[in-house]
Amino acid sequence: MRFTFWEYFRIAVFAVLGIVMIWYGLAVKRAATGTAFYRVWVLGGSLLLLMAVSCVFRFRQKLPPAVRNMGLALFLIGCVLLLLTELLILSHFRDKDEDVDWLVVLGAQVFEDRPSLVLKYRLDKAAEYLKSHPDTKCIVSGGQGPNEPFSEAYGMSRYLIDAGISEDRIFLEDTSMNTSENLENCLKMLPENHGKVGIVTNNFHIFRALRIAKKKGYDDVCGIVAPSKPFYLPTNLLREFVGVTKDLLFGNM
Repeated sequence: MRFTFWEYFRIAVFAVLGIVMIWYGLAVKRAATGTAFYRVWVLGGSLLLLMAVSCVFRFRQKLPPAVRNMGLALFLIGCVLLLLTELLILSHFRDKDEDVDWLVVLGAQVFEDRPSLVLKYRLDKAAEYLKSHPDTKCIVSGGQGPNEPFSEAYGMSRYLIDAGISEDRIFLEDTSMNTSENLENCLKMLPENHGKVGIVTNNFHIFRALRIAKKKGYDDVCGIVAPSKPFYLPTNLLREFVGVTKDLLFGNM
């Protein structure tokens, strides 16, 4: 069976990308972040390897033209939606800190002896902000997941206290299970004339968090941007695309 240059090229691209995606997914799994999203990378890589095999045996040419065209159209539409969403997410990466009266620190995975990496970045940013703004109070938000030893809010408060933040400045919201519930429950805890609120979360999460907050009724709100580890940014951005899509469909944004 002879192949043209472009057929060889297509097979090589699918195979290499498939292997890289599977490797990346397994690397994310080893990080023990508490999420099973690594499976998306493994599944996507496996599909690309199958596409490489289908190119070798020219399975695609055996499909009716209408099916091939529809598949291509859906793929292109998906790519456009992904690109537009990621541009919106990236647009908030460099939001500047503003003076706020309250911080809302959004939760993430906690372990018995430490927060997860993404949560540590959020807490370090919150501690830094609270030390430089002694009149600002904060709410730490997050319930207890099935794979967590205690509520995220409790673990977060313990971390901030160990970092030197006074306990009387920290309020716990420990029942929420997702970003929408985080923000809805925290809004109920804020005093009537609470002033400006800053939402502390990682750079890849700020766009969605702010959109949800405004939908929930936060009048004067801004993002306080915590960093994230560059190696895990691809999986975080892809996961955020799924999160944005889900919250749009459920009317949270």
